[in-house]
This record gives sequence, structure tokens and C-alpha cells, in this order.
Amino acid sequence: MKLVIPQNIYSAFFALSLDDKQKENVISKPSSLITKSIQSGEADIALIPSLDLINNRELFVSQKIAISFDGFLSNAYLYFKPNQNDFKNLFLQGDVSANEVILSKIIFSEMYDSQVEIKLDTEETKLEKFNYLICGDENYNKKLMNKGLSFADEIAEYLDFPYTNYLLAAKNENALTEFTQSLTDLDKKVEDNIGNYLDKMQYQKELTETLKANINSVYFELTDNEIDGLNELLRLPFFHGIIEEVVEINYV
Repeated sequence: MKLVIPQNIYSAFFALSLDDKQKENVISKPSSLITKSIQSGEADIALIPSLDLINNRELFVSQKIAISFDGFLSNAYLYFKPNQNDFKNLFLQGDVSANEVILSKIIFSEMYDSQVEIKLDTEETKLEKFNYLICGDENYNKKLMNKGLSFADEIAEYLDFPYTNYLLAAKNENALTEFTQSLTDLDKKVEDNIGNYLDKMQYQKELTETLKANINSVYFELTDNEIDGLNELLRLPFFHGIIEEVVEINYV
């Protein structure tokens, strides 16, 4: 079975924790294209942005596996220009998905009392001039992370639950069940092997030490806590008038 994952470091940790046969069939794509891959039949299973369920409600979702955050580590970071009294614009860069587009408007409205204008941006990053939400590994490749505010932590604080960023999903229920049968104790496996994984990626020492020290705030398994948080997360677009019906999840 072919698995599609996002192009970020946390999805790489997940892929490196699979058995050898599963690893042979992993491909990575931008987050915004992943759900299309399983809908088109290009892939059987995928780690999809959680809010992609809004327009893909028929998909089956694993009740065992996801990627969730509850701390400093995050797949996206906020960077605020200095000396501003209110927030008017937010530039989104990197591996942007529906999650960042939808949740940034909600978080700024609820936590900062600001109705920001969202702009997708591919220009050079200018932290001294603009507010940014930078998604994916650009935070690490540009050595920006320690200057930013964890977007996942902001969402988790608002929800009072971990923020489930990615879900393991498929069109075929049996395919998802078969794939996840061998996936056990993923959190422990990642924590035990994080040093080896990072050695393969060849990041700078400062970043690897930060990731090692904080990896226990990243969760690769769904517990009741993450499921409750996911339910709250999927209600937000409804409460803010973005969708007309709350998403009901087809768990497997």
C-alpha cells in the first residue's frame, strides 16, 4: 500500500518508525495536495491535515495514529513584526494547508481580538516588516524557530487539549485497518530513536538538541485526550460560521 506524508520533519519521524516493507511505499508531497492523492487513487493511505475532513467527510480515519502537538514544538510558527499595536495582515509561507488558513483567522479573532487579512506569500521573508505564519520545515531550514511563537501551542492553549495537526486517513476502511495493525507504541519508538532519526537528517546541533528535549510534547498516537481535542478543533469552523454542519469522523 502506498502512503503519502507531508514534507515535514514530524512526518519523517513517523515514516522512519514504520517497518521496512511499509517504508518502501512512502512518498512525500506538499500538505495541500495530500488528500487529493488518496481521493484520486494515487495513494491508499495518507497523513492528511485534520481540517481537510471538512470537504472530505467520507474518508476513514485511524483512531490509533495521528500527529498532535502540545508545547513549543510545532509544524508552524508565528512571527510578529516589532512595535505594532494591532494585527492587520498575516503572511502565510511554506507548506501551507487548510489548517493554517482557517485556524489563523480563528485564533487571531479569539485570542488577539483581531480580524486579520490572510495572504499567501512566496516572497523573501522580512520579519522586521510583516507578520508571518511559516509552515513546515522552512522554520528549521531558515533557522527561525527560536524567534517564533508555536502555532500549535496557541491552538492547544485555546482548546485546552493537544492540537491534532495530521490524521491517518484512507478511502478504504480495510486498507487503513491492515496498515495500522503493526503500528504500536509509536510514541515510545520515536522517543527512543529520535537521536538516530536526527543523525540521518543532519540538522544543526542546536536544533537537534531542541527537538530531543521537547519531543515528548509531540504525539503519534491518539488517546482520549487527543480525540477530545480533535472533536473541539473540528467544531471551531462551525462555531465561526465557516461550515454549516459539524464534521462527524468515521473512525477505524
